[in-house]
Amino acid sequence: MESFVGALGLYGLGTLALIWPKRLELAAHYVSMGLASIASLVVLCQSLLTLGGMGGASVWQLGRYSLAVDGWAAAFLLIIGLSGTAVSIYGMGYGRGYLGARIRQLAGLWNLFLGSMVMVVLAGDAFTFILAWEVMALVSFLLVNHESEKKQVVHAAYQYMVMTHLGTAAILVAFYLLGSGAESFAFADLAHSQLPPVLRHIAFGCAFLGFALKSGLMPLHVWLPNAHPAAPSHVSALMSGVMLKVAVYGFGRFVFEFIGADVFAYGLIVMVVGLVSAFLGVLYASMEKDMKRILAYSSVENMGIIFAAFGCGMLLVAMDKPYLSLAAFTAVLVHSFAHSLMKCLLFMSAGAVMHATGTRNVELLGGLMKKMPWTAAFTLVGSMSLASLPFTAGLVGEWLTLQGMMTLAFESGTPELRLLVIFAFILLGLTGALALGCFVRLYGVTFLGRRRSNLVLKAHEMPFTMLLGMGMEALVILAAGIMPAPLVNAMRQLLVDSPLAIPAGNFMGLWWNGGQSEAVFSPWLILIAALWLLAILALTISGKKVIVRQDVTWNCGTEPTRRQQYTATGFSKPLRRAFDFILKPRRERVFLQREHAYFGRKLHYNLLIPDQFTDRLYRPVQHIMIKAADTLRIVQQGSVRLYIGYTMIAMVIVLIWGGM
Repeated sequence: MESFVGALGLYGLGTLALIWPKRLELAAHYVSMGLASIASLVVLCQSLLTLGGMGGASVWQLGRYSLAVDGWAAAFLLIIGLSGTAVSIYGMGYGRGYLGARIRQLAGLWNLFLGSMVMVVLAGDAFTFILAWEVMALVSFLLVNHESEKKQVVHAAYQYMVMTHLGTAAILVAFYLLGSGAESFAFADLAHSQLPPVLRHIAFGCAFLGFALKSGLMPLHVWLPNAHPAAPSHVSALMSGVMLKVAVYGFGRFVFEFIGADVFAYGLIVMVVGLVSAFLGVLYASMEKDMKRILAYSSVENMGIIFAAFGCGMLLVAMDKPYLSLAAFTAVLVHSFAHSLMKCLLFMSAGAVMHATGTRNVELLGGLMKKMPWTAAFTLVGSMSLASLPFTAGLVGEWLTLQGMMTLAFESGTPELRLLVIFAFILLGLTGALALGCFVRLYGVTFLGRRRSNLVLKAHEMPFTMLLGMGMEALVILAAGIMPAPLVNAMRQLLVDSPLAIPAGNFMGLWWNGGQSEAVFSPWLILIAALWLLAILALTISGKKVIVRQDVTWNCGTEPTRRQQYTATGFSKPLRRAFDFILKPRRERVFLQREHAYFGRKLHYNLLIPDQFTDRLYRPVQHIMIKAADTLRIVQQGSVRLYIGYTMIAMVIVLIWGGM
């Protein structure tokens, strides 16, 4: 625990960049981001020791408040430490772009943001948890609003502020209900809270609402596709890759310790909401043209997969088969870890592309692989992992999720549940296929082909610190994908030792008793693949030299131009037509003046994919609230005496109520 407290102290020192003199702002930036990197590295090392059994669970008491670390907390501290280290190193180079634009505030708040997330995970009582949670929310709001001179940034920041505080209010209600049943807000006492069934259901509903909102699950996701693109790219990486996982940590703490996972309806709700979020998230991601909005919607998809796995495990626990839930709950932790790596890497890549070209619109890019080879290589690793291709970390978590679903299908006691699980399989498979198409589209249109605008001409490779941060994440993604057993076994053991106390067991040949999970990756398959590669390499080296003549193909007498390439909009058109009933696209065609006597007229085409939840749910609520505010304006007469009268009436009512 002392190491974690020391890391919090380093984050605190990094926050002092806020008060450095302006003439030393660049030095303040480097010192602050360096301290953030060191502190995150300390968190990473200590969390690895705790997971390995060398650190052990511990509690640090400070009066009535406490910090505590156990296996569940260590898994998420590992995520914060690893991604925090890599993105902080990346931020040293990327942050220089804000020189003269409040760079000290950006660096100082960065440390406070990382420190607040560590505090949330270490909190040992409800007060510390809510305090750290609120600091995390306020600091992330300030970071999103960093470029406050832009109108769309301010709109996104305040939308995020409102939504995140609605979630905080729901979590507060859940803690209040649990505390009323335990007569204490220490986590150790909340674990023994005795609530009537009705209050228990309300507490679960509030907790799920609060953490689902912070996780960006649909239909509570509306803040996410706006806030993540509005923030600086390294902040977007931390929000998507790490902050969303803190919400998974909080929900797991509530389920495993406070409320329990033994109610069938709880697991069903969580799984269904997760599946819908996963499918719709990747569908909307496949339609976007802004790189960061694509990644934001992809976060909605992956958080949906994590919660679907969570719900699957809860259903198996509720069916009194906890040892069979091990694959699903392991998938929650493994995919949380993998998604943190993937999303941090790709948001850093998006920042590099924007830094080099000045745009995030993929329709204006193309051919960047020649200009930015290292960035292209790292982005390819992240895209492959998000598409769940073999030998990447993304496949491991999704494969374990499918294993959990398969277990649930075999153990389903009713035809209705079995039908639901079959539907879940279909939806997960469709989600995976859409994710593959989405990231083929993103990578191909951005890095391959010919340039689509002159913005690509000024592109250049990133400085060393930015490449180092991306390279660290890419390396771990490949390592976890090629050798998943250490990661899977560590997370499995964590769950066996958790308050849920899932017994290790065996089902359908999937061994969870400490051995290697051959169903994730078989060593024989790796050996066969290696032999094939060696054979191909030997044939290539020993084969006869082949003379290859390169020439352009016959082009029908017309020189092809870069405008004749597939666009991102054209690539996604089949999906747009297939899911037109969900997306409801708005098309606008405007014919301009004649361009040429033989080639007809110029055509301006505009396509908008509105978010249906925003249009059909949030806008009507917004209109009702505005009308209500206009109605209540009648009491606002501008008279101080009248306002004093309102205050006296309110005080009398409160006194009468208190007396009763």
